[in-house]
Formats: sequence, C-alpha cells, structure tokens
Amino acid sequence: MNARHTLRWRLLVMIGIAVTGLWLILAPWLLQGVRSEVQKSLDDRLAASARMVASLMRQQQRVSPQTQPERASRVPIASPRFPSTLACKVSNLRGEVVALSQGAPEEVLERTPDGYSFREVSGERWRIYTLTVDNLRVTTADQIRIRDSLMNAVVLAAVLPFALALIGTLAVVWFGIRQGFRPLNTLSQSVAQRDVHDLEPLAWDGTPAEVKPLVESMNRLLVRIQQGLERERRFTGDAAHELRTPLTAIKTQLQVARMTQGARADHALDQVERAVERLQATLEQLLLLARIEGNVAFDDAPMTTADEITSMALTDVTAKAAQKGIQIHYRTACADKVAAPAALVSTALRNLLDNAIKFSPPDSSIELKIAVERDMVLWTVRDQGPGVPAERMQELTRRFVRLEGQGGSGLGLAIVDAISSRFGGSLSLAQRLPHGLITELRMPLLRERA
Repeated sequence: MNARHTLRWRLLVMIGIAVTGLWLILAPWLLQGVRSEVQKSLDDRLAASARMVASLMRQQQRVSPQTQPERASRVPIASPRFPSTLACKVSNLRGEVVALSQGAPEEVLERTPDGYSFREVSGERWRIYTLTVDNLRVTTADQIRIRDSLMNAVVLAAVLPFALALIGTLAVVWFGIRQGFRPLNTLSQSVAQRDVHDLEPLAWDGTPAEVKPLVESMNRLLVRIQQGLERERRFTGDAAHELRTPLTAIKTQLQVARMTQGARADHALDQVERAVERLQATLEQLLLLARIEGNVAFDDAPMTTADEITSMALTDVTAKAAQKGIQIHYRTACADKVAAPAALVSTALRNLLDNAIKFSPPDSSIELKIAVERDMVLWTVRDQGPGVPAERMQELTRRFVRLEGQGGSGLGLAIVDAISSRFGGSLSLAQRLPHGLITELRMPLLRERA
C-alpha cells in the first residue's frame, strides 16, 4: 500500500503542516521582537559607552585641570565581541578634538546633533549617538553592517533550535501515532488470522474507547452474518425435508397415470394436481418466512388501517368458510393505521382465520374481534375446534409442527409469529372453554409525527 494513502501518514502530514504553519505565522512577529530588542540593546551600548567616556574624561580633567592636549589622543575603546566596530570621539564645545578612538573615521564623528542619528560615509552606514556634558561632547558610533551580522547570528541561533524542535516534534508525533494505532494493528491481525468459518464475536479486552465502537460494529456484523447463514441453512434443510415427500408422491402418481387408463389414471392426475398445489403453497410460505426473518426491507410497503387489513383477510377466507358452513362474526372496527405492511399483516390474520376454519366443525361459528389497547391494535380469533393440549401450546409457533391427524404445512403460525416479531407485535394462544382455541395478534399502530 502506498504510504501516502495510510492514515498514519496523513495524520503526520496534517500535524506537520499545522505546526509548521503556526510557527511561520508567529515567526515574523517573534523576529520583529528580537530585532527590536537587539537594536535597542545596541543603542543602549552606544549610549552607555558615551556616558562612560564622558565620566572618565571629567575625572581626568579634575585630576589635571591645567593640562590641555595639543593634539587628539588615541583612546582604545572597543567592543569585546567586535573589537573594531565601536568608534568614539571626544571634543570640546569649540570643536577641538580631545580624544579619538583608534581607527575611528573622523568624518563619521563630525559634529552631530545630540541623541541618536544615522550617517553614511563611503557607502558605509553608521549608527551614531552624541552626548554633551559640561564642556565636552562625546560621540560614539558603530557600523550597521556589523549590527546586521549580529542580527543574523541571533536569528540563526533562534531558527536552528526551532528547526531541531520541529523535527523532534514530528518524530515524537510519528512515534505517538504508531503507538496509538497499535490496537488497530492488533485488531487487523486478529481478524486476518481467523478461519473463514469462524464467526464468533471478537473477544478483545484491550480496546480503547475510540476503537471500541468499531469492534462492537464488527461483532454485530458477525452476528448478522451468522444469523443469515443459519437462516439459509435452515431454509435449505426445511425445503429439502418438506419438498421431498410431495415430489415423491407426484412422481409416483405420474407413474400410475402412465401405466393405467380411464378413471384410475384421472384419479392419479387429480392427486398430482393437488400435490402440486400443496407444493406451491409450501414453497410460497417458505419464501415468505425467509423474507420476514431475513434482512429484506419493507419500508416502502404500503400501510393501511386495521379495518382494511381485516377486510382483505376476510375476503381471502370467505369462500373456504362457506364450504364448511362456518360463519365469521366480525365485531367492532378500527380506523387507525397499522405500523406494518398491509399485505403481511393481512397474511398473518388470514393464517389465523385459516387455522380456525380448518379445526372448527362444520356449521359452527368463528368470532373475530378488533380492539385498540394503548398503542397496539388487537385481533382476537375464537373458534370452536377441539383445542390444543396445554403441553403442546408452546410448540405451535415452531416450523412444521402439525397436530395429529391434521394436514397442512405446519408453517401458518410460524409465519404469524415471525411477522408480529418483525414489526414489534406479538402472538399469544390460549384455551377456550369448554373447547376451542383463542389466538390474539397484536400489532403497533402508526403514530403520525408532530
């Protein structure tokens, strides 16, 4: 992988640019302050030199006041660091030179106003300070070129530690980034060393707070993958188990129809047709159950009121109930919308009514009641069938559980339970005295956002 594309490299570049940019912004202000302080210090040196020379000359005059020099004397006044940079001249008020430093250019030190000033002689600029005390005028001067050299030395002395500090800072940051990313490297190695079939959650106790959400998300993803694979294996096993018998029966009846003629052949073909219908119904229910238990999104599915869902379910079972002479008594109504796809909820309610019709005796009645409890809509179906033994009540929502002597695929209540669980509802079963079964389907109501 290209180093420029790694997160560590990007962090180092970003931090380096930020630190360097900050120092570049502050550098002019800092250098200006250093330059100002150095210039002030050098000016103070000029003034201090002038006052020192004036003090020495006054002491000399008090010791030998009658002595008058015939010519200017050479006084060795120089800076310890730059021995030839400081020039000094002492004269009286009449302009006569009393003392002159060695190598000092007299044209630079000619009469100047008191205080600080600049003068350029022979292309060389000088900084001059003049002090008048009693009858003496003391003038000191140094070269601007030497001052600039001193300034460059100071700047170099300031920039070099900064450059070293910047390099050291980036090295420390790089080391810190590597240490900080070590948990991610450990996590990456742990995932890379896993077997392809190992879907157990990552057991990693040394997770920093910043990495912990990533580990938790990966564990949730592994759980979903494991659940998806389990659903696929279960679907494959269920399909192989449930479809084997109908396919065998169809094959057998086709062989019978091929070897016989007349009514017996017609009967065999009728059996084939019914077997195909049962096979189709079983496949449809298996696929529906796989969709409900899977990750298929139903966000775009239409939602409608509980009354319309009830009407859809009743329309599907009316003909079947009429064949057995069973009447379905529907009581109360609900105009609130259900927070689940209408097709799925109507399928769940239809399965409950199908079971009630299947197990109810001919010429009996089924009660269907709808009510609202808080934020839930409740459908209650009461039949007059034989009921279910208490010890088998909890098994009815499992796949392919059939009561003795009854047909069907054994998926009806499993689908109802899966639909209710998927959308936050519930399914409950209870005995009806003296005989029969009570099934209750609860589904959440859709609440409009304010």
